[in-house]
Amino acid sequence: MGLDFRIRDFAYPLSMIKAKYQFDKNQYLPQEASERYQTGNLKRILLHAYENVPYYKNLLDKNSITLSSIQSISDISVIPFLTKELLTKNFNNLTALNAQRYNPMVLHTSGTTGGQVSFLVDKQANVLEFVYYWRFWGWHGYHIGNKFAEFSAEHFLPIEKNRETYSVFNPLMNRLLLNSLLLSKTTIQIYISLFRKQKPLFLKGLPSNLYILALLCDSVKKHGISFKAIFSQGENLLPNQKKFIESVFNSPVFDSYGQMERTVAISQCEYGNYHIHSDYSLLELVKPQSSLISPVLREGLEMCEVAGTTLHNMSMPLIRYKTGDLVIIDSRQTSCLCKRTFPLVHSIIGRDSDVIITPDKRAITALYVAFDRLPGIECGQIIQESIDSLRVRIAGEWDDFDKVKRSVIDTIQTFTGREMTVRVEGCQINDLLQKGKKFKSIVSAIDPSEITY
Repeated sequence: MGLDFRIRDFAYPLSMIKAKYQFDKNQYLPQEASERYQTGNLKRILLHAYENVPYYKNLLDKNSITLSSIQSISDISVIPFLTKELLTKNFNNLTALNAQRYNPMVLHTSGTTGGQVSFLVDKQANVLEFVYYWRFWGWHGYHIGNKFAEFSAEHFLPIEKNRETYSVFNPLMNRLLLNSLLLSKTTIQIYISLFRKQKPLFLKGLPSNLYILALLCDSVKKHGISFKAIFSQGENLLPNQKKFIESVFNSPVFDSYGQMERTVAISQCEYGNYHIHSDYSLLELVKPQSSLISPVLREGLEMCEVAGTTLHNMSMPLIRYKTGDLVIIDSRQTSCLCKRTFPLVHSIIGRDSDVIITPDKRAITALYVAFDRLPGIECGQIIQESIDSLRVRIAGEWDDFDKVKRSVIDTIQTFTGREMTVRVEGCQINDLLQKGKKFKSIVSAIDPSEITY
């Protein structure tokens, strides 16, 4: 998940400052001290979960697991994994009986990688999220109050009402919010003028947003835009994309990986190495199921599935939560020149998604978030076979499928505009998540470079 910088969610300054002080120390702790920090927080979460979360009390009692038997982070392996399916089926039982004490709010993931999932996050989890990004961005020169620009689609929906709204500036956060739905060859000069006028030091966006911006700016040539650092997140950043973005803007790109459920945080330091933020959560690297396709890896590299345990979210603690995402680790990579002692991963295999090109040559990235607005969809996929039409495949259970189809079409067109034809098909979830094949939420036959012509 990216930091949204909403005051109502993150306005706990004393808690933030205290947590930031601790987090700044944690990154250089010796391994033994780091494990003590993790173990202490793990025991606190487990005790809370056993006393206040019905799901975990039943799970531990059923498997004859006592809290006294978990004295180190490795001992957590006796607890069965929590999957997205189990979270969905057991939402109420996974909610702490005293959840309201922690000011929780409900968040949802997209119905793209195996089903839409709902969960709770609370005040301390939001403080944690803010402080994590504060530290990560700080590795690359960011200080609270520095001006930054950020691409967004959600803020500018529906597109029909915002065709002339390219940006919104928040002076309190010093954030320039940019409308990613209007990026095109005919509008790129507007964005260039915004960057030149506002002069943000940092830029944040999905890799696809950043890549499209770089393609358009490269076609202009003398754009004169540069940043102290560019932050990518939310999708898989391909090496060729990173290299191209850096060359166009003469600025370093630093990638990060996380999730809305707040059980995993991984990000790149100034040397380009991916560090696991082990004070954010307890992350386990699990051997993936044999049904997953494993890439051909050179000696020393291994692919693992990510499972995370929250160390801070009390309203709905997720323990040994399998994310379904994969990373590659390098057994020879044990330390980093940055001197931080956080564990390392070699690379991240995240969400694989294409860009949708509209009839008026705009690039719509991350259209899968449309499924966030459509409750009841277990899984969905958007396929673009021509520039003026989309085929949407959805899995779920509905009493009135015609009504669902109308909702899907209307929601998709709030992003793309009414010029795009949308055809909706119902299917079974197994038809989307085919065994042995990596699922893609967006599939497009249109080359993103089409927008530059």
